[in-house]
Formats: sequence, structure tokens, C-alpha cells
Amino acid sequence: MTDPIDPTSDTPGQDPVPERLAYTSPPALMTSVVLSMVLLAFSMFGWWALGPEIREQITWPQAATLLFFVFVMIAIMLSIGYSRMWAADGVVTVRNGPFLRRYPVESIAGVRLRPGDAWSSLLVKDDGELRRKPMLAIQFLEGENGKRKIIDLRKWLKQQGATSQGYTLPD
Repeated sequence: MTDPIDPTSDTPGQDPVPERLAYTSPPALMTSVVLSMVLLAFSMFGWWALGPEIREQITWPQAATLLFFVFVMIAIMLSIGYSRMWAADGVVTVRNGPFLRRYPVESIAGVRLRPGDAWSSLLVKDDGELRRKPMLAIQFLEGENGKRKIIDLRKWLKQQGATSQGYTLPD
């Protein structure tokens, strides 16, 4: 007989916990793509609005510098939009923008997404206390889909042996 409380049980009406999870935030991705397109469009309009007389006075190194900064801003926006979270093989990997962090399940006490939080946080054990580590891949703007992701991640963490035993969860 299967245990009805166990999240890994295969009881009817209850989804089994997958071996691997991978999440990204559609609202963050859509926002970054749209804002990148807007920045590029305004940059091109600004270049056109300068007029031919002023554009002729700009040297190619000056134009290349302007173009470089536009592309750097687009790259930063897209890297934040493509933030991801992977959970597999006892490790949770979080990419927030250009930063990649790996957390072994033993060091994780839980995951949070409270009303008013823009994005979720991993609760990571650090020298006897818990630290909140941001995870942009699951955001409050996702609504029910974000809540489902949190529930699935909690089930996965519990199945992998994560526990908050001995730690007080911060408010």
C-alpha cells in the first residue's frame, strides 16, 4: 500500500515527482525580449534623428562605442530574462543573469515564494543559519503556474532528502 502523505507515492490523482526539474520564467523572458527590441528601436531612431550632418561628424570608433553599449545593455536584459533553475542528481542549479550557482540538496532547507515577493528564494543552510538566495526562474507574476512550480520543487527537494530540521525559518 502506498503512503498518501508521501509525495513520491503513485496514488491515483497524485502526480509522481519527476527525476529532473527545469524552470524558466515566461514573464521575465517576455519582458527582456520586448525591452531589448524597444531599446534597439529607440537607438536606431535616435541615430536617424541625429540627421545626416551630425552623423557625418561621428567617427567609426565613436559609433562602435555607442553600438557596443547598446549591445551590452541588451545582453544584460536577455541574460536576466533567460534565468533558469535546474534540479537533478541531488543538485539545484540556479542561473540568475550571468551568475550560475549550484547548491547540493543537503545544503537546502526549503524554497519560498510569498505574496509580495517578486521572485522565489532558496533557503540555504550557511554556518548554522538560513540565507535566502534569489531564484529568478520562478516569479510571483506567473500566478498559479509559479505556485505549481514551487510545490513541485518542494516535493523534489523532500524526495531528495532536503530538510530544515534544526533550523528556524526566517519570516
